[in-house]
Amino acid sequence: MPKRSNEFQKLVYVVKEHNASDATITESKFLTDSVTSSQREVDICIETVVAGHQVVVSIECRDRKRRADVSWVEEMKAKHERLSTNALVLVSRSGFTKEAERVAIAYGIETMAFSEVDESKVKSLFGETGSLWSKVLFLTPTKVVMGVGATKNLPAEKVTILPDNEIYDFEGKPIGSAKGIVELLLNSEHAVKEFGKEGDESHKSFEILWESVSDKDGHPICLQKLDPFVLQTIEYVHVTGTCNFDVSEFKLQHGMLGNVRVAWGEGSFLDDKALLVASEDDAGINKISINIKKGTTKA
Repeated sequence: MPKRSNEFQKLVYVVKEHNASDATITESKFLTDSVTSSQREVDICIETVVAGHQVVVSIECRDRKRRADVSWVEEMKAKHERLSTNALVLVSRSGFTKEAERVAIAYGIETMAFSEVDESKVKSLFGETGSLWSKVLFLTPTKVVMGVGATKNLPAEKVTILPDNEIYDFEGKPIGSAKGIVELLLNSEHAVKEFGKEGDESHKSFEILWESVSDKDGHPICLQKLDPFVLQTIEYVHVTGTCNFDVSEFKLQHGMLGNVRVAWGEGSFLDDKALLVASEDDAGINKISINIKKGTTKA
């Protein structure tokens, strides 16, 4: 049976996922009807263990222009009485009628309204900006040069490295390939920040110099020369190559889901349509995620 979803449900799911802690959260979860044994779809299901007991929180979402009325509350109550739901939460984009809220309270059902607000009326999660930009960079090394220090019988020199060249620790034990060292360098916090800040779609090549090379414990790493057989300490790594940047804009909307501030927007990410969601709870904890809409491409 195919899973079904809609944009509002996806938004609520992502916000709840941001705040799910160690619970398991599933969108479009199917639970077994205790009477008919059929599978019933629940928009969002949060599962966790409390004091050794499995607890299931089910969330149903309604995206209508009119407020949800008492009939929807009663329909959802009847549905979940036959499912393994321990706690039921109903989320309506347009809120609930007073009667619906009273009946939900009487049944022990939590109701949540999603309030979409103008940016000027709520403190923005991102200052004054009305958009966020994603930047993804692809780095392809084409040349790697390592500078090795002088030994008793050899001068310092520059060595052009191949991906499968072995790298050794200071005691002569192999610790990986040159390819692995370069990947570590290109994924380092310093490199990511530098490329992310300075790079844009006009850049087609890159170079980076890594000095004071060492392992995680601060010990030097080495190349091994076979003739004569000797270890040479790597003093720097210089990498050049080609690069490609994928930059996309996400125009933001703003709202409140209960006491959680939300900013969201649609855009593209690596040629797929995507939903960016940022949230901040009442404790001031911020989270942001980009969710790919699988099977879609940019127009």
